Amino acid sequence: MYLSKVSFQASQQARQLLLGFGGKGVYSTHQMLWQLFTEEDKRSFLFREEQSADGSKAFFVLSSVKPESDESAFSVQTKVLTPKLQSGQRLSFTLRANPTVCTTDEKGKSKRHDVMMHAKKAAKESGVSDNEEIRLLMERAAQEWIANPKRLDNWGVTLDFLPEVQTYVQHRSDKNREDKIRFSSVDYQGVLTVQDPEKFLAQLEKGFGRAKSLGCGLMLIKSI
Repeated sequence: MYLSKVSFQASQQARQLLLGFGGKGVYSTHQMLWQLFTEEDKRSFLFREEQSADGSKAFFVLSSVKPESDESAFSVQTKVLTPKLQSGQRLSFTLRANPTVCTTDEKGKSKRHDVMMHAKKAAKESGVSDNEEIRLLMERAAQEWIANPKRLDNWGVTLDFLPEVQTYVQHRSDKNREDKIRFSSVDYQGVLTVQDPEKFLAQLEKGFGRAKSLGCGLMLIKSI
């Protein structure tokens, strides 16, 4: 695996790239970053956008192949990522994920919902009106999503405690006039314990949760 930090150069080439792909939110970002992987027919990378104090944007990119650095448009710093993990090892982590829940109506039709908005709706329908209580219920729903035992077993980890929910963002991005993208992201920060290193590393490369092509799913880890 390769972990890269990518930013745009202050160049005419970068401006032309932004102009050509701009205006479609995170979908545009995905398309622009794909320019670093021109030999790939299918997306083989995860990414996450970060904003600096000066307002400039940078992207963490996790990929199975090394990105091609087009220095005229991008500034790319890449390192090989080869974590040596053992069962029982504790790691601090940050994760931007798209937590969802699937419900089935009386006609048997299933629908996927934003976990936090689903919790907000349920709280209001049950008579909760206090904004702080609703916020806490929404946050707890996001925590319960990531702490689901079956999900954690699939990932090969356990959580030492419920992670902190740092931010919640609703995104709107358009592929074209007909195809509207609506999704949410939650930034988690916490501590996990590796139970199955092979399973966890495979999931780390694949990404966690949904909306991986839209800037979700990339987990950053650090030994503690």
